[in-house]
Amino acid sequence: MKWILGINKEIAVNNDQIQARRNYIQCVTGAEVSAWGFIQVNGPVRKKYLCCMSNDGIDGTFITAHINDVYNLCNCREICTGKFVVANTCIWVSMSHKRLLFQMMSVNRVVELFFAKQELSVDINHTFRQSTTLTNIGRFGFQTSLSERKLFANRGKGLMEAIRESFIPVSPVILLGD
Repeated sequence: MKWILGINKEIAVNNDQIQARRNYIQCVTGAEVSAWGFIQVNGPVRKKYLCCMSNDGIDGTFITAHINDVYNLCNCREICTGKFVVANTCIWVSMSHKRLLFQMMSVNRVVELFFAKQELSVDINHTFRQSTTLTNIGRFGFQTSLSERKLFANRGKGLMEAIRESFIPVSPVILLGD
């Protein structure tokens, strides 16, 4: 499985937190995890993102980055042709999670998308937004989302079941209230 991390200052605060995140990945997967390196997708190396791989045989991608970065990464064939993507990011703009799923399904009709659990927040323009704040350094040594903490708590159920219980599956069906 691919684990991708946006390296801006709000997410990848410092080297200690980046390494703590790798240790967390090893703990939740129970698998050997490669060192972090810059990601290479669609040819060029992209120094905006770090990537490590867990040797667990799972064909998916877990992305912790801002929503625009998640969109850009999910445009890459190597990512959207996997079985699933976990977006540990904010929905921020209404329906952005649905638009991302439709974008990926135009390439891979059976891809699954999971989003981090969202909290309602108000931005400086007094606009309501759905966001997932990376906070609570706590026991892990890096800033975590609520869904990441739940993933850790559910890790004994196997990675896929833990993801299903800790993140919200995005449905291609648009319902009232979406």
